[in-house]
Amino acid sequence: MFRNLIIVMLSAAAVVAGVLLYLLLQHQPLPKQALVYPQPRNLAEFTLTDQDNKARSRADLMDKWTLAFVGYTFCPDICPLTLAKLAGVQEELAANVTQPLQIWFISVDPQRDTPEQLKQYVDYFNQPALTGLTAGHDQLFPFVRELGLMYAMSSTTEQDYLVDHSASVVLINPLGQVDAIFKPEMAPGEVPLINREQLLSDFPLVLNQLQLR
Repeated sequence: MFRNLIIVMLSAAAVVAGVLLYLLLQHQPLPKQALVYPQPRNLAEFTLTDQDNKARSRADLMDKWTLAFVGYTFCPDICPLTLAKLAGVQEELAANVTQPLQIWFISVDPQRDTPEQLKQYVDYFNQPALTGLTAGHDQLFPFVRELGLMYAMSSTTEQDYLVDHSASVVLINPLGQVDAIFKPEMAPGEVPLINREQLLSDFPLVLNQLQLR
């Protein structure tokens, strides 16, 4: 009899805890321009090359938070504007986490973006946490796809070709898993870009959601 009473009490406590958690989640402010995945998305092993011609792999994501963005150095608008914003808010975003926060700029144009070109480009932003990386398309395509992003190379033979690519920024957790994605503002006739103030506002809300997930 006493054992059955304990079981009933524990079951009731579990139900109450579940209801309280549900109510808590309902009253949590949600990020406006970010999506938190219901479950973290694992990344397969990969090999990229950074601006110092050093190999980088999944191990370089461990014990750090990472904001990942894909593009190319010859990009006329989205890339330089997005990277300038990310470089400018890195310290403010890093203040929300206890582990280091790095920024990965993944070039999907390996034909033109050599390590030397990448180094010259990322050095312009004067942000030590920013790393430029690239690889052959055999490595880039599956990696970018796992990030939940995309790119498409032009079929033109012209030297000044453009590359279509995502304008979103991905958040990778210290276990090397994709946790969330920050989306750009979309307006007719305007370049899709991350909003600086919205990113600063959404980032701690995303972290809160991850803790409650």
